[in-house]
Amino acid sequence: MHGETVENISKNIDCYSFRVPVGVCAGILPFNFPAMIPLWMFPFAITCGNTMILKPSEKVPGANTEIMKLVQQVGIPKGVLQTVHGGFETVKHICQHEDIKAISFVGGNKAGEYIYQEGSK
Repeated sequence: MHGETVENISKNIDCYSFRVPVGVCAGILPFNFPAMIPLWMFPFAITCGNTMILKPSEKVPGANTEIMKLVQQVGIPKGVLQTVHGGFETVKHICQHEDIKAISFVGGNKAGEYIYQEGSK
């Protein structure tokens, strides 16, 4: 997150790398770990200066609802962390939306392959 500085890699040459936020990130969440996985995803994204959209499993959206209530209580600014609900169509829109620069996914291979193919275009 901090980047790095390497001085004198050659005579009078220093190397600097800067890590900057990518922008809007999305997290597509599984049904079997509805609280643990988003708690792995969004803290890193927003701490690094990004915004995050969480798409919980349509089978178990309740854990995400509770997480969003807690986020409001701790004062994370509105719009930094958001939730969208739905099934395949919602995932499709996330993968194809040009403003979403990073997608994190936990789930099965078939869905993962689709998300990788569509999201990396």
